[in-house]
Amino acid sequence: MMHWEKSKQIFCGASTLFFGTLAAFILGTLIAGCGYNAGSFRNDSTLKDAPDPPLLTQEYLQETVSGSFGKTIQVRHVTLSGEGMDKIVEVGVDRPATCGNGSVEGIMASSSGKAMAYLFEYPEISRVTVIMYGVDQGINSNEIAVRVVVKRTTAKDIDWSMFGPMTMSSMVDEYYIYPKLQTFPTT
Repeated sequence: MMHWEKSKQIFCGASTLFFGTLAAFILGTLIAGCGYNAGSFRNDSTLKDAPDPPLLTQEYLQETVSGSFGKTIQVRHVTLSGEGMDKIVEVGVDRPATCGNGSVEGIMASSSGKAMAYLFEYPEISRVTVIMYGVDQGINSNEIAVRVVVKRTTAKDIDWSMFGPMTMSSMVDEYYIYPKLQTFPTT
């Protein structure tokens, strides 16, 4: 009988420790917010309770957009034109040397989707164009491999997490891919 009482005490102590730790974790997560800030998500292209994004300048765009495309994609140019609430951004990138024909749409979808989602946080941007140059793998050229254009009116309805190689062409305002690079039929 003595062993049963001792086992019961150990079990109760372990259970108390486990559930106490779990409760403390849940409470801490709720208090800290676990990184979630309801005000930091965009709703109808406006921020609620979040700081304004940095001032939109040509220099800032060049730095930010280059960073959003990562180290494997070389950004050729970033241009900002227009005035007021009708600013247009155009981004030109080189096709990575290691990007095979079957990967062009996937690389374009993942990199341009990430950049566009960020750029449309600026309410004054009315249109974003991303162009990937280089129709042949490993050869830099001025030939357009893929061109994607998204207007603000379209961007507000895009679920950027669904922006992929099979959905991109149907989610954008304008879509062009050099014919030999097309891996998925466009609708």
